[in-house]
Amino acid sequence: MQLDKSVKQCRPERATLVFPATHPDGLKYLEAARERDENVVAATSESGAVLPGGSGELIVLPYVHEAAFPERFIGLIREHNITRVYVPVAAVYSWLNRFIAEQNLAVRLAGESPIKREMGRFNQLIGKVSSYRRFIDECAGGSSDLGDLEIASVLRMADHIYGESNEHKIAAMMAIFSSVPKGDVIEIGALVGKSAAVLAFLARRYDVGNVLAVDPWQSSSATQYDSPPAIQVDAVGEWDYEILPQDFIVNMLPVGLGCFNYLRQDSKQGFESFRRDRAVASKVFGKVDYQGKIAIIHIDGNHDYANVKQDCELWLPLMVPNGWLILDDYQWAHGDGVLRVGDGLLEQCAQDIERAFVCGKALFVKFGAKGVSGPSSFTLE
Repeated sequence: MQLDKSVKQCRPERATLVFPATHPDGLKYLEAARERDENVVAATSESGAVLPGGSGELIVLPYVHEAAFPERFIGLIREHNITRVYVPVAAVYSWLNRFIAEQNLAVRLAGESPIKREMGRFNQLIGKVSSYRRFIDECAGGSSDLGDLEIASVLRMADHIYGESNEHKIAAMMAIFSSVPKGDVIEIGALVGKSAAVLAFLARRYDVGNVLAVDPWQSSSATQYDSPPAIQVDAVGEWDYEILPQDFIVNMLPVGLGCFNYLRQDSKQGFESFRRDRAVASKVFGKVDYQGKIAIIHIDGNHDYANVKQDCELWLPLMVPNGWLILDDYQWAHGDGVLRVGDGLLEQCAQDIERAFVCGKALFVKFGAKGVSGPSSFTLE
């Protein structure tokens, strides 16, 4: 009995085999597994392959159709005490699923096949569209002409870009474009482009006008002094402010070419450039012309009261009649600057406002046929 106990103690910890680990989904699984301290073994059938950055041992197995594979596979399972196998390739998954059942091996495949996973992912996405369909129609004032697959496309695109705009806010953005007039589409504060990509897609879909994002991508501009220290310093200090605009460009290229550009300036500088030139040129997006009249503006820059107030005072007088304002983080746990400006705007410009509602923490305001007459003379405390 003592011998058996000693053997048990030497048995390695249970492990998950990732095979083929060199597949993009295999690499993602390895990264996530290591973050959660899951014991993993990486294997591939690609001779000479290595893991990125030399991040661990990569075992080479024969291809599943080769005669040597069964023995090598079973030996690997026993040697490393493998109880689960994550397989990102559909053909390999099907082969192993059958082989494990035939050999009655004490190992299971993790999750469904890649094909079923993709079908499930799509069905889940369409389920989200169904849950938002009525909401989008109501926010649109009765009915939105966006098709279900268009809504699904926007939700999936946004889901793949880092940012804090939630699905309810994005759904409301889709809805209001049904009643957005012609003009420029402006975003103040872009980060890496989650909401800017949505605006660019919708502006082109509805032929509203060209889109401009304004963001300095600087820590000094991102620091929000009205907020708690953790928001002021900790989160701001984590960003690499030279990588940020590059990440932004990568996310915007698929939807922005020909109808989009950006200014790496703060809101005030960007306003002066926009008002003076009505055109923006960049190496990546080329030269884009603007009308100088704003159809929809998304204000999501620095949330300190003085900054939000300045954004509204500068940009809102350029709004066209029936234009829309999206004031982000009107409901925000880390400060009340946006709330105070939003409430002041609702009170001072009440005669100019046709509709207003809050969704996804953002305040949505549609101005009436006379446009905006009050924001340039804000006298809020």
